[in-house]
Amino acid sequence: MIATAAGGTPLNAWLSEESLTKFNSLPPSYNALKNKEYLKEIQNLDKFYQDNYQKLCEETDEGLHQSWQDPNFDDRNWPEISLSETWNEKYTFPGTLWLRKRLQIPDRFIGKEGELRFGTMTDADVIYVNGKKIGNTDYKYPPRNYKISKLTKSFTIAIRLKIYNAPGGITHSKPHILLVGENRLDLNHGWKIRRSSTLPERHKAYFINYEPTGLYNGMIVPLQKLKFAAILWYQGESDAGSPQNYGPRFRELIESWRKLFKQPYLPFLYVQLPNCDTEKEADWARLREEQKEGLKISRTAMVVTIGDGEDDDLHPLNKKDVAHKLLNAYHNVKLFPNGYCIAPLAKEAIQAKKNVIILSFETFGKKFNVEKNKDFELFQGRHSYKVRDYRQVEEQIILELPATLSLQPDAKVRYNWSNAPQVFIWNEEGYPASPFELNIQ
Repeated sequence: MIATAAGGTPLNAWLSEESLTKFNSLPPSYNALKNKEYLKEIQNLDKFYQDNYQKLCEETDEGLHQSWQDPNFDDRNWPEISLSETWNEKYTFPGTLWLRKRLQIPDRFIGKEGELRFGTMTDADVIYVNGKKIGNTDYKYPPRNYKISKLTKSFTIAIRLKIYNAPGGITHSKPHILLVGENRLDLNHGWKIRRSSTLPERHKAYFINYEPTGLYNGMIVPLQKLKFAAILWYQGESDAGSPQNYGPRFRELIESWRKLFKQPYLPFLYVQLPNCDTEKEADWARLREEQKEGLKISRTAMVVTIGDGEDDDLHPLNKKDVAHKLLNAYHNVKLFPNGYCIAPLAKEAIQAKKNVIILSFETFGKKFNVEKNKDFELFQGRHSYKVRDYRQVEEQIILELPATLSLQPDAKVRYNWSNAPQVFIWNEEGYPASPFELNIQ
């Protein structure tokens, strides 16, 4: 297996100059990116800025200079806060926060190894136990799991939390525990908190390989003489902020890579984005719909992962179930060469009578079931209406609309149309139906 994975990348970074020219998607500055001196200059400027921002974090941190990690430090006058609650806004803007908690543990845990688990934080952290650093993480996505080699009866935990971009903080919906063997000690409550500095927002770091064609030229072209059994693709989060035109560019990527590798029928298996509710400004529902465009090409397969994600985490930990689904897709892509989905795929919505809509599905040889008392959505005239009157007839779902509701020309039916939907259509293998938006014919 060859891993060409790079986190946080946009689709255009994986496309060639020729492909992007077809879509008029090259930025005006693209030719300048071919100038090595120009590249060196903008990378040096970014490094200078990022280094100085970190220097400012250190220099302005009152807690660092006064050793607020010291277990004997007097924090009695600090306000108290809970990790499992939404924080006051004053604790979420850029700068440095310190949190402290004194802990006493049962005697049976003394001398044993423990592990602190704090979930995710925005943005960077350093964790101290009794004044000694036990771990740190420099960006917001990884879960914070830090080992304590030998537990004592009582000790003080100090968290130095650096917020670069609002809203910052500790993700309140994650577990916050001390793990001792299989025993979990709750760490949610009784924390002292104090802000030690306030800073301006930090600009995002500049990654040259995120530029259009950067990863295509840097990671894909060098592989062109190799032969592959399949391509596994899991990407899209970085394009959900502007998902328009993703589908046609995605099809171009599949076809151009096959051409590059001289394998016109190379199986291309890809993951439709899971549920996630952390990116409030992004339109994951629309991006998922765009991803379906890949199925218009032969020997492609789409894996539906609604329910495999975590609503409060951009990087869900459950990758094994996704891997099993990709294996399922690999075994079936030759049986269904005209585009395979591991779960029910809605194909069309037809108005059969004035207030009756028939939804038809492609099921790929698997039966499916729909739960009762859930909500489909009718969207028209910029208004949304819940539809709860429905029934299943074999591979179709019949929607009954209220008699008072008249369909307009722009009417659409939606299912699971949100960033973090709740599944209620499953096939017999337990795989969730792909979310959809269909024009009503």
